[in-house]
Amino acid sequence: MATRHRSIPRVLAGVASAIVLIFTGLAGAGAVAFRSLDNNITTQTLAGIGTATPSAADFQPGEPLNILVMGSDNRSSLGTGDYGDPTEIEGARSDTTILVHIAADRQSALAVSIPRDTVVDIPSCPRFVDGPSMPVTDRFNEAFNIAGPVCTVKTVEKLTGAKVDHFVIVDFNGFKGVVDALDGVEVCLKQPVDDPLSGLKLPAGTSTVKGEDALAFVRARYTLGDGSDLGRIERQQAFLASALRKATSLGVLANPITTYRVLDEATKSLTTDESLSSLNDLTALALSLSDMKPSDVTFVTLPTFYNDDGATVSPDPALTAPLWQAIRNDTGWPPEPTVPPGSSSPLTVAPAEIQVRVLNGTGLEGEATKAAEQLTKNGYQVVEVGDFDISEQSTSSVLYPPGFTEAGRTLAYATGAKDMGEDYANDGSEVLTLVVGDDFSTVRPVIAAPAASASPSASATPEPGTEPSPTPSQNLDGTSGDILVCS
Repeated sequence: MATRHRSIPRVLAGVASAIVLIFTGLAGAGAVAFRSLDNNITTQTLAGIGTATPSAADFQPGEPLNILVMGSDNRSSLGTGDYGDPTEIEGARSDTTILVHIAADRQSALAVSIPRDTVVDIPSCPRFVDGPSMPVTDRFNEAFNIAGPVCTVKTVEKLTGAKVDHFVIVDFNGFKGVVDALDGVEVCLKQPVDDPLSGLKLPAGTSTVKGEDALAFVRARYTLGDGSDLGRIERQQAFLASALRKATSLGVLANPITTYRVLDEATKSLTTDESLSSLNDLTALALSLSDMKPSDVTFVTLPTFYNDDGATVSPDPALTAPLWQAIRNDTGWPPEPTVPPGSSSPLTVAPAEIQVRVLNGTGLEGEATKAAEQLTKNGYQVVEVGDFDISEQSTSSVLYPPGFTEAGRTLAYATGAKDMGEDYANDGSEVLTLVVGDDFSTVRPVIAAPAASASPSASATPEPGTEPSPTPSQNLDGTSGDILVCS
């Protein structure tokens, strides 16, 4: 399994560059202007919400950073308490959420966009009134509606197993002010747009949008593009790229008045945790990223497949497991294909392509079920769970039908099986057999070589009757989709 990726030089690296350059240009504006902008930023705490705790504003290399960036449709309703008043945040959603992992050496970054309609487990979250919320399985963006940004942070931590160090919320209405301060942002369309829900009307080709049109461009969904949230993610990425290009252009940076207006609107639209609550903090973060090259930033969309309802998606376990592991271990993305110890050849068959029969050879009740659950979480297709009738096994083994040697290598590596052999009795079958022995402990993630699968969506395992979700990051060069980034 290999994950196709595309480095996005205009996204995170562009943000860092914009902050550094604009703050440098602001230096001559004086302390009064600086304090005014500093006071624009709204702060909320991360204290007491599980693994995340406030940390000192020290962004120098040494430890990785995970920053959750949320785009909210309602800043004014976030509330002023530690966790926000749920009666005030009713109706607010985190329409855009990106988990940005910054490597410990500050030489690379990975930004994972999480679609709002992804079905996830939302844990119990602290609230300003009425006590903690109840755990629930729902669409990802419901976490923000339940208890604001702290609940979204907790949900991401549960989903990924990684600690979120900081968060930033960008209000869409405030974002509109930034675009106006830039005197509009250039967009390019393959086809004309006439969206009655938002009122957005644009011709094919290049246009400059501002005000409500800019907001509609990044938020319209049902009648623009393919109508999906994944398509909207692509459009937002394209718009951000164009906005960053405009913000870092000489025409903006050389004009102190325009620079101040952009910063004023930008800071008004921000809500952050305590350790990112000042311009000094944000500048320190930006400066720590100043050596990062644009090609060192990778942007991906969470690999998902459509559910039976046709409206929601679920994370693809075979692809998300190594993705989250890369973030937790700070090992970079995409990882190299897995090469088993003692071999020079990488694995070439992805877990999602393997059907497995799991048999308990330990004589202990439930061991096959435990192994089957782990295999399923890692994306394997478990078709049967039962007992191995011949004898008890001290070591795990894998049997594969003729022609399925490579699939057998993947399963043996993942399960730690020391014995592997051809199963002639099942010639013509596509099902491999794992006999669970006393030595079985866990299922290791596998990254298959590129020949096995071309992209996250291509190797996803959809539910019956559904299709895997598209991956917006594959279209940012304008090779497909309705939205182009104008050059």
